[in-house]
Amino acid sequence: MRLRMRMVAISALLSCAVAGCGILRFAEPADPIVTGSLKAQPAVYSADDAPAGIAGGDWALAKSALQQAIASSDTGASIPWDNPKTGARGTATPIGAATADGCRDFRIGVVDATGEQWVQGAACRDAKGTVSLSQVRVLGRA
Repeated sequence: MRLRMRMVAISALLSCAVAGCGILRFAEPADPIVTGSLKAQPAVYSADDAPAGIAGGDWALAKSALQQAIASSDTGASIPWDNPKTGARGTATPIGAATADGCRDFRIGVVDATGEQWVQGAACRDAKGTVSLSQVRVLGRA
């Protein structure tokens, strides 16, 4: 009987040793990040950081047209833009209605000397009225 009690005690101690600090209720998790719950951080684009293949001046004008387009409650309101200096032109179009957090998907068309391309992403307006762009990607050339 004593041998059996010793074996149970040794097994319990060995289990605790192998489990480490994980059994302690006051232990903090080593990594507080929960997989799958990360939100995309908005990337604010200026004329200096235009998407690849789009001139900075063209991007600034396209963004200005986009701000006008997303201010409209019309879901299909395309606002044209053009840059007389480069000859580029295009349209900025919101896609769908604004979400509860004030974001709208958009598509910007760009026609320049190299051809036609499309940029897509999400535009979010904060409480101060500042528009930030996220998930911006060039869809390709036509």
